Amino acid sequence: MATRKQIEANRRNAQLSTGPRTAAGKAVSRLNALKTGIDARLQIIPGEQPEALEALKAEYRERFKPAKTEQSLLVDLLVSYDWQLRRLRVSEAQLWKLGIKNDWIPGQEIPFGKAFYRLPHTFRRLQRSIEIAARSYLRHLEELKRLQSERPAA
Repeated sequence: MATRKQIEANRRNAQLSTGPRTAAGKAVSRLNALKTGIDARLQIIPGEQPEALEALKAEYRERFKPAKTEQSLLVDLLVSYDWQLRRLRVSEAQLWKLGIKNDWIPGQEIPFGKAFYRLPHTFRRLQRSIEIAARSYLRHLEELKRLQSERPAA
């Protein structure tokens, strides 16, 4: 437990903190609240195109035409998982590139093996993330199809 003196020192120090002042510092701090999934404040991270996500959302809405709130939520989740899977595929390609960056010699037959050997835990974590997102996508897709099959015929 902090002493009274420590608490007062922390309060004095907090008064000196004014946040980032430079453009670079502000750019970094704006991503502090970045979260993934349904609670994301920002679904787009640097390097991604907001238009691509909007097009994906429109494509899913056009395909499934959600009629109820539950269906709309499931469509949003499908978009989120699809977007996440696309992001993870890019991450995998970048991870391979990182792993072979300094070892690539034309004609050499093992640069991918070296990359995997060097980063096995990272590749496993990435693969686990891909599998979880894919399973979640399929589970939500089945639930959406089930709900839509209960629609009265027009």
